[in-house]
Amino acid sequence: MDRPGKTPRLALVSLALALFAVSPAARAGKAPGGFSAAEVSSIRPLLGRHGLVALSETHPDGSPKAMTLAIRIAAPREKVFEALGDPRNFYYLSTLFKENEILQEHDNSKAYTWASRHKLFSFTGMNTIALYPPRRADVRVAQSTIGEGVFTFVLHQDGPDHTIAVLSGILDVQSSEWLIRLLLGGNPSMRQAMNMAIGIVVIKGLKSMAEQIAAGRDLTKHRTRGKAGGSPRPLPARDLRALAPLLVRGSAVLTGSYGGGRLRQATVVEAVSAPADDVYSAVSAPRNFAKVISAFTDITVHDAAADLIDFSWTLGFSVLSLTSRNAMSKVDAGVLIEAKEGDLPGASWRWQIVPTGEKKCVVAYHSFANLRKAGYILEQTVKREPYLEHGVVAGSNMVMLRAIRMSLVGR
Repeated sequence: MDRPGKTPRLALVSLALALFAVSPAARAGKAPGGFSAAEVSSIRPLLGRHGLVALSETHPDGSPKAMTLAIRIAAPREKVFEALGDPRNFYYLSTLFKENEILQEHDNSKAYTWASRHKLFSFTGMNTIALYPPRRADVRVAQSTIGEGVFTFVLHQDGPDHTIAVLSGILDVQSSEWLIRLLLGGNPSMRQAMNMAIGIVVIKGLKSMAEQIAAGRDLTKHRTRGKAGGSPRPLPARDLRALAPLLVRGSAVLTGSYGGGRLRQATVVEAVSAPADDVYSAVSAPRNFAKVISAFTDITVHDAAADLIDFSWTLGFSVLSLTSRNAMSKVDAGVLIEAKEGDLPGASWRWQIVPTGEKKCVVAYHSFANLRKAGYILEQTVKREPYLEHGVVAGSNMVMLRAIRMSLVGR
C-alpha cells in the first residue's frame, strides 16, 4: 500500500470512509495491556518519586505483547481529555507529529493524517481516534510507514487538580516499511524497545500539553533544558515492593527527570529465574558482552584490577556506531560502569541485583547517556523530539537486560 504522503487525496478519503464503515464497537476496541485500579493505586507513590512508570509484556516466544505507561499530570481530567480531542494539535503532543489534518469526523470518531519529515528519512500515517469523555480515548494506527497498531488512553482522576494518565497498546513494527525493519533487524527486544520509546514520548507529551491547557497558556512545543544525568541511584526496597505486581506480568520501566525536563536516569526491572551470583558474573565480565548482544564489537580489556576494570567497546548498528572507554567497579548489590572517553561522555550504567530466592532475583538496570553529544544522528533526533532522550535510553536498557536474562535462562 502506498504511503499516505504519496497517496492521492481521493484515495485517503476513501480509506477514511472505509474505516468509518466498520462498526463502532470494532473501531473502539481497547488496546492490549493496561493497569487495573489496584495496580494504579500501587504505583501511585512511584509516580511521585520517579515521574513515569511503565510495563512491557511479551508473548512466550519473546515477541511484543503490550506496553503500558502511566504518568501523573497536574491538570483535572477534563483538561487532559481536552488535549486528546483535536488531532490537529498533536504536534504539541509530540514534535514527531506534523501536518496533522482531519479527513473525516463521525459521531465520536475522527480520521486524520500525520507526517514526520527529517533530513535523513520521513514517516507518514493515518490514524483514527474514538473519544469517550471524560475517561477514555482509543487510537488506531490504520496505515503508516512505522507499522499498524492500537492504543488506549485511560484517565484516572487523582484529586481535584491531578490526573493519572495510562497509555496501553502495541505497534506492529513488523508491518512497517523496510527502513524500520532494517534498523530493528527482526529482534523482538528491539521491537518492544521501540514501542516503549514511542510510548514514553507520547505520554510525556500529553502531560506537557494538558498542563499548558490547564494553565490557560498558548500551546507550544515542549523543550528540555538544564541539568541531566548523574550517577545512577539504586531502587530502595519500598520501590521494589511496589513494583512486585508488575514484575509478575513483565518488565517494569521507570524514568525520572530534573526540573528542566532532562533525563536523570532510566531504570528497567525484571524478575530473573537465576541465582544472583550468576547474574553478577554475567554483568561484570565485559569480554562476554559480545556473546550477549552481537552489536558489541571490538571489546578490549585494558586493565583488570581486583576492584576496577578498564575496558572499551564499540556498539554498531545499521546506520551508526558508538565507542566508549569505561571504568567498571563493584558497588553495593551490583556493578557500576562509567564512560570515561568516547561518544558517550558522562554516561553511566548500574546493575542492581537483589536475591529473592535460591535461584531467583530481581535485577534493576539503571543508566543515563547524554544523546545530545552522541553523534550527529542521535543529536539531531533528540533535538527534534526532546523526550526521545528518555525513550531511547530506556529502550536500550530493555534490550541489554533482556539479553542478559536470556543468556542465563532463555525466554
